[in-house]
Amino acid sequence: MILAQIKTYAKKALRTIAIGYKDLSHDPANPKFDNPDGEPVKDMEKEGFTLLAILGIEDTVRSEVPQAVADVQKAGVTVRMVTGDNVDTAKAIAV
Repeated sequence: MILAQIKTYAKKALRTIAIGYKDLSHDPANPKFDNPDGEPVKDMEKEGFTLLAILGIEDTVRSEVPQAVADVQKAGVTVRMVTGDNVDTAKAIAV
């Protein structure tokens, strides 16, 4: 269900952000997430979160981009998009 929602947002060219929380407390029996010295806790993001929401945010293409792409294509330059976005988000933005 979560992945389906992310895919729905991505196909609409929306970037997704997940919001969640994890309770952290001192637990002598499980020191994995104990952080008494205020130092970063290694790997704390890997498990135990409660998902609150998935948001889809719009990051619109700047108005000058379509014309710039058309201009360089007309000049014979092959345009490639390089991104770290979800592949469906990248496709929707490219269109």
